[in-house]
Amino acid sequence: MRNSKLLKITLTAAAALTFASFAESSAKADTQADIDAITQKIKDTEKSIKEGQEKLSKLEDLQYQKSMEIDGLKKNIKARKAQLARQARAAQVNNAGSMIDFVSKSKNLSEAISRTFTVATLVHANNQAVAQQKADQEKVAADKAVIDKAAADQAQANKNFNNDLAQLAVQKTQLEVKKANEDEAARKAAQEAEKKAREAAEKVADAKNERDAQNALKDANNAVASVTKSDNNNNNNNNVAAQASTQQTSNTSAAPAAKYGSVVGYALSFQGVPYVYGGTSPSGFDCSGLVQYVFAAFGKQLPRTAGAQKAVCTPISESQLQPGDLVFWGTGHVGIYIGGGNFVHAPTTGDHVKVTSMNYYHPDSYGRVN
Repeated sequence: MRNSKLLKITLTAAAALTFASFAESSAKADTQADIDAITQKIKDTEKSIKEGQEKLSKLEDLQYQKSMEIDGLKKNIKARKAQLARQARAAQVNNAGSMIDFVSKSKNLSEAISRTFTVATLVHANNQAVAQQKADQEKVAADKAVIDKAAADQAQANKNFNNDLAQLAVQKTQLEVKKANEDEAARKAAQEAEKKAREAAEKVADAKNERDAQNALKDANNAVASVTKSDNNNNNNNNVAAQASTQQTSNTSAAPAAKYGSVVGYALSFQGVPYVYGGTSPSGFDCSGLVQYVFAAFGKQLPRTAGAQKAVCTPISESQLQPGDLVFWGTGHVGIYIGGGNFVHAPTTGDHVKVTSMNYYHPDSYGRVN
C-alpha cells in the first residue's frame, strides 16, 4: 500500500515536470493569435491594393483613349467646318456674293427652283453639322468627366488602402515586440519552474516515507504554479510598461508625437526595389530619394538630400523613436524607423530597399518629421 501511494505521488510529480517543460510553448497563444489575425488583414489589404492598382491602371487607359477620341473629334470638326466653307463658296456662283443673290439671279424659274433647293440643302447640312458637333463635344466631355472622377476616387481608395496597410504594419511590429518580450519572460520562468519541478520529482523518488513524498510533490506543484503566476505577472508588467511609456511620451517636451507613422507600410511596400544613386522613383531609389518619395505620398514635401532632411527634422533621442521617425548616419545616410529596433532604407550600390536592425547598423542621430 505504501509503495502504491509513493508510486502515485511520483507519477503526479512527473506529470508536473512534463507540464512545466511544455509551459513555454503554450504560454503566449493569445498574442500569436493577434499576430496571425493582423497578418491575415495585411494579406487582405495587400490584395485590395493590388486590385485597386489594376482598376486605376484600366481607368488611366480609358482616360488616354478618351483623350485620343477628343483629339480625333477636334480634327473631324475642323474638317467639317472646312467642308461647309467649301460648300458656301461653291454656292456663290459667278461671284453672286450671297445665297439670296445666288437664287435671285437665276435665269429662269426652273433654275431658281434648283438653286433654292441647293440653298436649302446647304443650310440643312450646316445646321445638322453644327448640332452634331455640339452633341459630340458634350458626349465626350461627359464621358471623360465620369472617367476622371472614377480615377480620382480609385486613387484616393488606393491611398486609403496604403494608409491601412501602414497602420497594420505598425500594429504587427508592436505585437511582435510584445511577443518577443513575453516569450523571453515565459522561457526564463519555464526553465526555472522545470528546474524546481525536476528537483522536487527527484526528492519524491528518493523519499523514504509518504510524508516526505507529499512535501516534495507540493514543491513540484508550486514550481508549476509559478509558471502561470509568472505569466500573469508578465502581462501586468507589460501593461504597466506600456502605460509608463505612454506617460513618458506625453511628458516629453523635446518633440511632438510622430504624426507620420502611417508611412511605414508604404515604405515597406518598396522592399526589393534596387538602389540607384540619385534615384527618386520606384524604378530605383537612393536613401534620401526613398524617404522623399514615401513622405510625398502623404502630402509632406521633404528636401532631396539626407543632410537637408536631417536639418528640417526635430532632433529626438533614441528612446523617443516612434514608427515614421527618421534615423541618420551623419548627413550621408537616412532611413525610416518602423518599430522594434528596425528601419527600412535603400543601403548602397548593388543592394536594394530592405529592413535592417539597429543592432546591426546603429544610427548616430534621430529626427521627427514635423
